[in-house]
Amino acid sequence: MATEARTSSKPFLVTARGFALATIAVVVVLFVTAGELVQADALEDLHGGAAIALHVVTAGLTAALAGLAYSRGRGWWAAAVAGLVLVYSFVQAYLGDEGMLSLHIPGALFIVVATVWLTAWLFSPSATDRVR
Repeated sequence: MATEARTSSKPFLVTARGFALATIAVVVVLFVTAGELVQADALEDLHGGAAIALHVVTAGLTAALAGLAYSRGRGWWAAAVAGLVLVYSFVQAYLGDEGMLSLHIPGALFIVVATVWLTAWLFSPSATDRVR
């Protein structure tokens, strides 16, 4: 007799939403400090700290989305997208340290689009369907 012991997905959904909103907040800080960094050569430490925070919140988002997918048995694509953002955030940090703005700026746009897309999905009816 096979029994499938799945946990409730609601805590994972709430946690993923929190990490998604935190990721958006960190991205806003990164954009504001990037503007100051480019224009006035200021706020480099704050920008670097926000980059570290981006690694942390995207790791949390990836873990929460993986838990959500596991608890539902579907939705692994969202965890994969968050994982790509996490991995790319390290590439992004390297590109910024090396001064490769021609690659760093488009990379920032990838992070923004993916994060906004995941956040919108997490607050959409399709993410909340069948939440146990």
